[in-house]
Amino acid sequence: MIFDGYAVIPEYLSDTEVIWCPSWRQAGTIARYDEEKGNSDGKVQPHEISKEPFNYTGWVILEDINILGPLHNGTGTDDTGRYAQGQFAQTPWGELQARNIATNGAASDEDFKTSVHAGQGFMPGGGDTLYRLRRGVERFLITDINNPGASAQASSVIPVMWDHVSTFAKDFTHVPGGANVLYMDGHVEFLRYPATRFPVTPESAKTFGRYNRGFK
Repeated sequence: MIFDGYAVIPEYLSDTEVIWCPSWRQAGTIARYDEEKGNSDGKVQPHEISKEPFNYTGWVILEDINILGPLHNGTGTDDTGRYAQGQFAQTPWGELQARNIATNGAASDEDFKTSVHAGQGFMPGGGDTLYRLRRGVERFLITDINNPGASAQASSVIPVMWDHVSTFAKDFTHVPGGANVLYMDGHVEFLRYPATRFPVTPESAKTFGRYNRGFK
């Protein structure tokens, strides 16, 4: 899962090397994006940008419970521990996936409110709304409005982009396992897998693969 290339290239991102990790198993951006995913013309086009080596969701997600809801801390039924599609459909993330498919991605253009079928009260801040990443969105996470540093503190815990995380060692950008996580306030932190913090937990490693599957 990654951002829409046309939304950021070239106005906000003029060099695709910025979204490339030198530790990734492939030789570089041309090999990954142009030759494997694109038309092999020797140039990386905006539509050729894909997930791996980095992931970006565009949503404010702080914990696995935000995307798995009532299935948080459970175990799926397939051989990698992922949830079957029927189970996944009962989660906030699965519900969003279904809405995105039904609307050709339009459901991701604005904040998403979960239904009672996917469970409510699981979103950041304890509400029912999954927020799109945007400037000032951290205000929805502030519980103490009288604390002048609350906004900066909230933005420091919102993951924006991170190295690919997998249940298989061969798929990690950094072996023996872990990920650099870019947070909304601009700082980067390395979390070793399996971490207790999203997005480097075993649950998130399984969930993102399931979410992407509906769009292949």
